[in-house]
Amino acid sequence: MASSKKQKKKINNQLSKKKTIRTNIRKTKCDQLAQYVKKFQNQFKLNQLDSDKQEIIPSYQSIPTSYQLKGKKKFQKKEAVKGLVGLKNLGNKCYMNASIQLLSNLQPLSDYFIEDFQLTEINRKNPISTQGLATVAFANLIKSLWQMDIQKLTVKGTPIIIPEEFNKIIGYCNKSFSDNTQQDAQEFLMYLLDMIHEDLNRVTFPIKSVQLREYSGDCNQRELEKQAAETWGDYLQRSKSIIVDLMQGQFKNSLKCLSCDNYTYKFEPLMYLSVPIPESEECQLIECIKEYVKEEQLTNGNQWFCENCHKLVDAIKKIDLWKLPTILIIHLKRFKFIENGIKKIEQAINFPMESLNLSQCLPKLQKEKPIYELLGVICHTGTSDRGHYYTYARSKENFNWYLFNDRQVKQVNFTEIPQEDAYLLMYGKSTIPLIKRQTISFPENWPHVIK
Repeated sequence: MASSKKQKKKINNQLSKKKTIRTNIRKTKCDQLAQYVKKFQNQFKLNQLDSDKQEIIPSYQSIPTSYQLKGKKKFQKKEAVKGLVGLKNLGNKCYMNASIQLLSNLQPLSDYFIEDFQLTEINRKNPISTQGLATVAFANLIKSLWQMDIQKLTVKGTPIIIPEEFNKIIGYCNKSFSDNTQQDAQEFLMYLLDMIHEDLNRVTFPIKSVQLREYSGDCNQRELEKQAAETWGDYLQRSKSIIVDLMQGQFKNSLKCLSCDNYTYKFEPLMYLSVPIPESEECQLIECIKEYVKEEQLTNGNQWFCENCHKLVDAIKKIDLWKLPTILIIHLKRFKFIENGIKKIEQAINFPMESLNLSQCLPKLQKEKPIYELLGVICHTGTSDRGHYYTYARSKENFNWYLFNDRQVKQVNFTEIPQEDAYLLMYGKSTIPLIKRQTISFPENWPHVIK
């Protein structure tokens, strides 16, 4: 009996000890996050902020795309397909995992990081960047996903990576993503791309303030194209990175006073399309885009202040797509604010896998036809309060479609993608073999038709 009590006491002590260890580990993760980040900075030499002589060395002049190789690239079936690696969900981080897998399968971007081009382009003088923290953590994760030797794995099933380093760094950079609360995949994706852009912004800091040009009056297409190019040149004085090269285009934002016909417009950078979903039985993606560029009446409490009339007036606001990027991200606005909260729109959207032709949505002056192929889809299932994100992506290795759902990775047919759950679409322009570096010195590389 005494022996039994001793054994029980020993077990309780062991359990108590383990509980204390777990508590200390959790406390250490919180209390020493700053030390962890400092160690991370030292490891990758990201804390050398006193480098006055730092120069951004061009790591590439152009990046080839594989979008024209579909059907031509030979792939041996016996070969292990790289990149088919799952991600452990570290507590309501499905929005993060889905975004990572989408970008991991974006061939030009993943190639950029696998080749370590970012190492010569981290701009430590940008005051609004993460000083390379977010970018290096992301690059490490992408390389882990693609450089894992699947053929040498002894464990059966899908290989898994625990993205703890990336999660810690992102949580440190932005407290919104530090805990286990549910977040929006589109908001996280845009934050991540913005941080990568700022970390890799090739401009020299401090930069001169460049005011956005505003134009007025009617012009022909040639004059408008010239104005758009001028504004793009201004933009490149303060923003140029791999993200600009791949994912940024331009739109024309115009306003017309209905009292005096005063017409003003600006050309602004375009990162993605956030399109409404029209109510119809069968909704095509092109209809959503047309709804996005439709004229908007500014009346009643939403009037516009006219500089000519010196008062609030009724006006017409119009967005015109001007130049679309090589990689086009389309966000489907499935969440609608209503009186009692947020409603999810579960309308199925018919989106093409190939030959999305957006010529009808653009002016005629274009360097190449805006024809796109689908590269990936982030889906959302559930409600606005409790939902789950996962990704379908086309492999850059063999061009087959795969489901990436946290730990799960499996090959699927394109027809299996649920159109009613599609939340974010990523398309690649199939008419461009090379993505050219955007610089002020070479306007011939700009998307504008300049003569």
